[in-house]
Amino acid sequence: MGLLGGAARSLGEPRHGGGGAAPMTTATELHASDDDLPPEARALIAEAEAAARGVREALVSRGARVRAVAEEEVRAVRRRAEDEVRELEIAATRELAPSLTSLFDGLRAIQETYTKLGKLDEALAVRANLRHLRADLLGIRPDPGNLSDLSSDLDGRTFLYEVVGRTDGALWGGNPYTLDSHLGTAAVHSGLVKPGLRAVVRVTVLESEYREYVGTERRAVTSSEYNGGSRAYRLEAAE
Repeated sequence: MGLLGGAARSLGEPRHGGGGAAPMTTATELHASDDDLPPEARALIAEAEAAARGVREALVSRGARVRAVAEEEVRAVRRRAEDEVRELEIAATRELAPSLTSLFDGLRAIQETYTKLGKLDEALAVRANLRHLRADLLGIRPDPGNLSDLSSDLDGRTFLYEVVGRTDGALWGGNPYTLDSHLGTAAVHSGLVKPGLRAVVRVTVLESEYREYVGTERRAVTSSEYNGGSRAYRLEAAE
């Protein structure tokens, strides 16, 4: 057997005879039972454990407060940004309004002229182009029914929709409304359009967060109550 093997064997065997080393103390003998701790040691350990628990609990509490404050600051920044973007869009619409009004009025006059002449194909073509121009130049979207299909990437954005006022659509809340609320019905409920009539409304998409949507009855339209986390939208008149 080699040197390593002999050494290993000799280490694993007890030594006998005078002058040999004392037997090695086992790990079990080194660790006394907690029952053997003297009272003063127990008191010190309990005090240290209580202090550690207090520090951990305080850390968790402070961390939760820091996160809550940070989240509120983020929401406040997002709300300010949404308001600024909405004001910019309103300002742009106002700037374009005179020239666009002149264009649309001119096209309507042409449409009426061809209608009176009995040239309905030409009149309908002018009407169709008028609607497309309004959508393209003003960014007016057609009535989608509700806004459930809008992706979360559009949260905070503002859009213009042409809606037809209705009183029979499903509705939750009272401006803001849940994202799945019927847009034309919400517009009537908000007083922005009368049933059966068309109007352009400004819609701001709101991110998902807990809100209390109060059910109310306004203008012969009843909205339902809903409390919970939901994406939503806010309605305003298009200026």
